[in-house]
Amino acid sequence: MIPNRNDLEPCPADCGAAVLWTVTEHGRRMAVDAEPHELGNQAVYRTGPGTWRSRSLDGADARPPDPWEHRYRPHIATCPRRHIQQAIPGLPRSGGSPPRTRRRPARRRYPRKIT
Repeated sequence: MIPNRNDLEPCPADCGAAVLWTVTEHGRRMAVDAEPHELGNQAVYRTGPGTWRSRSLDGADARPPDPWEHRYRPHIATCPRRHIQQAIPGLPRSGGSPPRTRRRPARRRYPRKIT
């Protein structure tokens, strides 16, 4: 089933695109693009009046889309105004060695002897 105009809302990042809000298998909200896409990795279906559900098609245990489901792409993958994680200063680039951790000095079990 294809969503109608009443099911769509504007993008929360203000990119101007209309998105469809779905509820994932884990109960979280996720925005998907308004139009189905043949390469999408989300199977979207409607369960009741105004309730859209989505499930991932990625993973080893994922089953293919059912006849009543359509493939959609998550909007975060196509939004031109999405926030991209910047590199954190001081951390090595990918492929480098892991960051070194500082260890605390060992605690003394007994108080120092005063001589």
